[in-house]
Amino acid sequence: MQLRLKIQKVFLISVVTLGATFILFPLIWMFLTSFKTAPEVLRVPLAFFPDNFFNFENYKNVLEQQPFLRFILNSMLISGLSLVVSLILCSMAGYGFSKFTFWGKEILFFLILSFLIVPIQSVVVPLFNWVARLNLIDTFIGLSLPLLTSAFGVFFMRQAMDGVPKDYIEAARIDGCSEIGIFFRVVLPMVKPALSTLAIIKFMMSWNEFLWPLVSTNSTKMKVVTVGLYSYTNMYFTEYHLVTAAAVFSLIPTLLIFITFQKGIIRSVALSGIK
Repeated sequence: MQLRLKIQKVFLISVVTLGATFILFPLIWMFLTSFKTAPEVLRVPLAFFPDNFFNFENYKNVLEQQPFLRFILNSMLISGLSLVVSLILCSMAGYGFSKFTFWGKEILFFLILSFLIVPIQSVVVPLFNWVARLNLIDTFIGLSLPLLTSAFGVFFMRQAMDGVPKDYIEAARIDGCSEIGIFFRVVLPMVKPALSTLAIIKFMMSWNEFLWPLVSTNSTKMKVVTVGLYSYTNMYFTEYHLVTAAAVFSLIPTLLIFITFQKGIIRSVALSGIK
């Protein structure tokens, strides 16, 4: 029996290790490539490890050729703003669709969900014209407007709100709590895991947005990380050693956000439940 359990344990560990290696391999390759020179990147056969692990010239050139730290700051500001506003709007909409009854609720919810099948490429031109009429092109507000909410966030938060017992809400109303107080004091603390998960998803989606920042920015100081990475490519060649170094820079804030909210998810799940 013990031998069988050991074999199963070794098998599971092997499968998990293989899966983790498969997932992390592109990141490891990117990190190692960021220390290579241009000839090393194009060397045949390909070399997995760089000749010099202390070659920081690529990182230096990334910061000298483009204001990449400014690009990271722009992405953090836009992603952070969209994260905060999206959490508030999507959680309120999800609460309304879940706990209130009004005429046309399901039809309206279906219309919101229909935006999930509409690609951004099909609406980028009218969206650009609308933002241009408001004189918001090449501004932080213009960059953030299309990212402030999402149909997926409304759907996700409605599903989370459905798990909140109505007895808690009714008890709060009997105690004289206002609807705003019920939402912020009773409902939101009970859906912290969903909020943390949506925060990670929304931040990643906003951080990785490329098409809208590309068409809505004109000046270098308003570029975001994704557009900044694109600037290291041109019609004839791609500077892979610089692209990977810049990608390492852009990966650090997203990892910090993910680690921070991941701890929140684990803590919220462990402490959640009816008490």
